[in-house]
Amino acid sequence: MKTNKLSAFACLLLCAAFLPSAFANHRTGTLALPEVLASGDLNEDGNLDIAVNVTGFDVVAILLGDGLGQFTLKGHVASDTLPKGLAIGDMDRDGHLDLVQANNWGYNVVLHLGDGLGGFGERDTVVNAEGGPNRVIVADFNKDRKLDMAVDGPDEGVVLIYLGDGKGGFEVPAEEIEGFHNNRELITADFDGDNNLDLAVTSSSNVQIYLGDGAGSFAFHDLLSTTDAASLGAADLNNDGKLDLVVGGTGPRSETKNYISTYLGDGTGSFVLQQTTNLAKGDVRGELAVADFNEDGNLDVAFPLVNILLYLGDGTGNLVASTPLKAGDQPHTVVAADFNKDGHQDLADTNRADATVSVFLGDGSGKFTLSATVSVLCPTCLPEQ
Repeated sequence: MKTNKLSAFACLLLCAAFLPSAFANHRTGTLALPEVLASGDLNEDGNLDIAVNVTGFDVVAILLGDGLGQFTLKGHVASDTLPKGLAIGDMDRDGHLDLVQANNWGYNVVLHLGDGLGGFGERDTVVNAEGGPNRVIVADFNKDRKLDMAVDGPDEGVVLIYLGDGKGGFEVPAEEIEGFHNNRELITADFDGDNNLDLAVTSSSNVQIYLGDGAGSFAFHDLLSTTDAASLGAADLNNDGKLDLVVGGTGPRSETKNYISTYLGDGTGSFVLQQTTNLAKGDVRGELAVADFNEDGNLDVAFPLVNILLYLGDGTGNLVASTPLKAGDQPHTVVAADFNKDGHQDLADTNRADATVSVFLGDGSGKFTLSATVSVLCPTCLPEQ
């Protein structure tokens, strides 16, 4: 296959001339730094697309999928300063997917309404947040069929719950959950089986479990001792019908003490440590993915470190290392989805230093093949290979 030998640095300089006006006021020069990505059918053609926070340039890159595992950069949506969190959902109930961004230096959450064609408004709704928001999730916390959002505030150790009005707006003030320290990740799932969504939130030395009441409020339930947890996943790892947790993180201020742990849930919202695996050197920054990659009925884990680490589940809550995937430079976040519609789980990850997204197609046996490497800056610019 013919490769483009244009260097990443040259790509950044060349693309600067063609970037939208949002890039003109870029505060740090030529570092694009794509981080969190999310997947959905943004232009409603039946193929999965990808939205990527380009953290260094304060925009979202929209990559449209062709249903075969290839992606094309459609354009960029301007946001606020240092976008970190990203979620996709139909926030105004018009049938089109929207983008929700948490902006770390902007201290806010921005909603971009989708038009169903892959286009998005710029800052259609802006909600003030607290504590340098780093992650945002959307879900219906109060069961009124309107999407709400939970936003972390690591600088102030809080999580804010905003109830949606179904029109793209949110009730203020938000409900505030306190008591965290450097909380970098949060997820939602029904951990106690009462049909109400709950929260798991990382803190510097633990993961905290909050049980939802179905009305949009949450109460503390359990604390799992960890070390600098940075990434979370919820799934039934031991096939007992109860949700478990996957936790990835680092040692104290050290990139040499990375780990991935599994915790088995008892169905009441409490968890017990099952396994901890020490990982190689690397900087744990983003989000992991959980899916059944080898189609044996047991859930597996993909984890971004220096490469994309693959761990196959044995159905008891233990993970067994498989062959890692060679990603780009500094992989940050990985998502699992069926990008080529063959019924097998595929993977996509962001590569911070390369300013790219890598797409790997799965064959259903747990093996993956690189399908595409797409620049988040311009469609023809790729890192040197």
